[in-house]
Amino acid sequence: MQNVVISGIGLVTSAGIGAEENEKKFRACENGIQRITRFPLHPKVKTCIAGLISPIPVDRLPPDIVPKLSEEDLQQDYVKSAVYVVDEALRDAGLRDIVCENPQRTGVIVASSLGNFLYVSELVKEYYMKEKYKISSLIHGMNSYIPSRLASLFGVKGPCFLVSSSCTSSLNAVLLAQSYIQGGIIDRAIICAVDVCLETGTYHLWNKLRVLSHRNDDPKTACRPYCKTRDGMIVSEAAACYILEKEKPDQKAYARIRGFGMSNGSSDFLKPTPEDLLIAIREALINAKMEPKEIDFIAGSASGSPYCDHYETIAIREVFGDYADRIPLFAFKSFLGTTFGTQAISEGTIGLRCMQSHYFPEVRNVFERDERVKANAYYKKEDYKGLRMNKFLFINSGFAGNHMAIVFERPEWKE
Repeated sequence: MQNVVISGIGLVTSAGIGAEENEKKFRACENGIQRITRFPLHPKVKTCIAGLISPIPVDRLPPDIVPKLSEEDLQQDYVKSAVYVVDEALRDAGLRDIVCENPQRTGVIVASSLGNFLYVSELVKEYYMKEKYKISSLIHGMNSYIPSRLASLFGVKGPCFLVSSSCTSSLNAVLLAQSYIQGGIIDRAIICAVDVCLETGTYHLWNKLRVLSHRNDDPKTACRPYCKTRDGMIVSEAAACYILEKEKPDQKAYARIRGFGMSNGSSDFLKPTPEDLLIAIREALINAKMEPKEIDFIAGSASGSPYCDHYETIAIREVFGDYADRIPLFAFKSFLGTTFGTQAISEGTIGLRCMQSHYFPEVRNVFERDERVKANAYYKKEDYKGLRMNKFLFINSGFAGNHMAIVFERPEWKE
């Protein structure tokens, strides 16, 4: 079966605009989690920090696309960030103009957990509080708007839709795109993951769930995956993009997709199930036709939850055995926070850039070991200096019992 590769990436997070800027911030341990000033908070709110993206300047958008954007498009960072990352990824893959030559052979899949919730919120406010009603506002709030808008802006005529499955939305989109490509329906796919969705209402609801960290006095280290002192997650916004296409000889690409695994089910809506995580990890390795000892690095799904992080290490231990003591386990949420449905691509983009340069990242925000953690989440960076990162496992779980895993492999190409 035809191999599928990731040939282009784009990224916007609270840390910065662009994949290169985000990688620089990541290596410098400078994240974008800080006290909220963009929208009002109730005085009784216990958590007042998050990873909010900065407004996207119009001059950072592709100049040929800006004239095509409506006034409402330009008012929304949900739209602007999606446009930015798609353009960045297409240019990175060298496909910015090629997609228009045979437009029906390219698809656009948008992944989002909450969709354009910010605009829906404004629509409700205008209708009930200002007695205004705009049909265009309703259209912008529909989940079908952004995939069709991106397809129109970039000249794509292939499959066009949105995928939403909580925090696993973007990984499900990758799986669908791969099947479309391998099935001969399309030659390539633009997968845009975007969740720019935090405002007064959504943020207060997250507070009510009682899953957020209360470390308002130390936002930069508030998200502490695998740390014994972790007290909750940090919610963050992001937009990211992968370009998937059939692998060609000597093609420059970030990763070859080797295998997927998934399982669904949960006894608690807010917690992952070790048994289902185990199934997803094991199935990903079987699908990739790899033994556990072939994996060089694991990107964990841990969010800093005191009740959940150790669950995935139980599954890792079951699959990897004693090798779980040697393979590095890292949680990219220590840098980004929890980026809703974009996780597999926003976190994955940083991970792929690490794999490209064989960079094993330093463990972040771990101040005390947790005896419940059964894997190598406390490794020393210098122990892996000079080693190669050729294959890595990415674990992704979400609310409502979604459990997924994917195996990436670093392709070799001739410069």
